Amino acid sequence: SKEETEALYKETKADLDSYSKDLQELRTSAQGSLKEIGELKAHNQELEAKVCQLESEKIRLEAQRDQDRDAFDRERKRLEEEHAMLTENHATELQNLENEAKGYKASKEETEAMYKEMKAELDSTSMELQGL
Repeated sequence: SKEETEALYKETKADLDSYSKDLQELRTSAQGSLKEIGELKAHNQELEAKVCQLESEKIRLEAQRDQDRDAFDRERKRLEEEHAMLTENHATELQNLENEAKGYKASKEETEAMYKEMKAELDSTSMELQGL
């Protein structure tokens, strides 16, 4: 049964060669997969770094927005206070001008009354002098 042994040997050798070839293809495929996994890990690390960078930028922008809002609120409050002060000053100045105008009017009326009184006295004196 040498022939059977040789046939079994050839069949086994053919199977072994086939398995060896399949194993080599699997090794090549596994190496490609490992390389692809490495590339994906590197890409993933790049994306994670980008996410961290974007989160940091978001925090910076939010802080800047808060500072800008605070500055805007302070400036608005300052302008409102300045407006209120100017409005009050304007009202006070207007009241002072009105009081000054009343004073001038009273002084004018008093001056006119004195003028009429002095004119009457002058006219009276003038009549007395003409009578002399």
